[in-house]
Amino acid sequence: MYSYELHMHTAETSKCGRSPARDMVKAYFDKGFSGVVITDHFINGNSYANDPETWKEKIDAYLRGYLAAKDAGDKLGLPVYFGVEYTHLGGNGEDYLLLGLKPEHLYHELENCDTWSIEYLCNTVHTLGGIVIRAHPYREAHYIAHPGIERPGLPIDAVEVFNAGNSQEIFNIKAQELALREGKPWTAGSDSHRTEDAGKAFVAFEEKPADYHELCDFIRQGKALVVYQQKPPITE
Repeated sequence: MYSYELHMHTAETSKCGRSPARDMVKAYFDKGFSGVVITDHFINGNSYANDPETWKEKIDAYLRGYLAAKDAGDKLGLPVYFGVEYTHLGGNGEDYLLLGLKPEHLYHELENCDTWSIEYLCNTVHTLGGIVIRAHPYREAHYIAHPGIERPGLPIDAVEVFNAGNSQEIFNIKAQELALREGKPWTAGSDSHRTEDAGKAFVAFEEKPADYHELCDFIRQGKALVVYQQKPPITE
């Protein structure tokens, strides 16, 4: 089996990140992963990319984590791919993983995408050859204003049905039910912000994807097997 992390953060870009990119990549390399996707928080999320003034400066800041991770991966021989965790309208409980994009897309084709409707974002990502995954759709936390927003018929490609960062298992169960209702493929992600959380939830494939494009195709086709380290039940 070939294991891939689809949801992870770096301290260089995500303000909630606790471990630098090189350490995060090394943690996955040591666990025998075949590849990882860096999905730092984007503009409107908990990101250092919010601090600069111009769009170019924001994207320059946003890419720091990915570029550091890519450099570390190249040195270790671990494929590191570029992704985005996009928070729609900032804190409203809608987070999406954008996979299959190129960093340069953020400067041009996705300029000012933080103001777009989620439908337009999905269509644009698809035009660029990427996929959209709904991330932890039912998570409840102090920073989420409106948890559990549903958008029936939204042209997403998959649902993250296991997220190791969820505080309660019911949030994962509800995500599974959503994926079944919408007929969407399943994915899983560690949502790791520090090395200790690496590889707690991920996807695996019987056939190794040839490249990032094929990895996204496999997800879209429902070929991803979800692997999850379930937390012990919470007792009073």
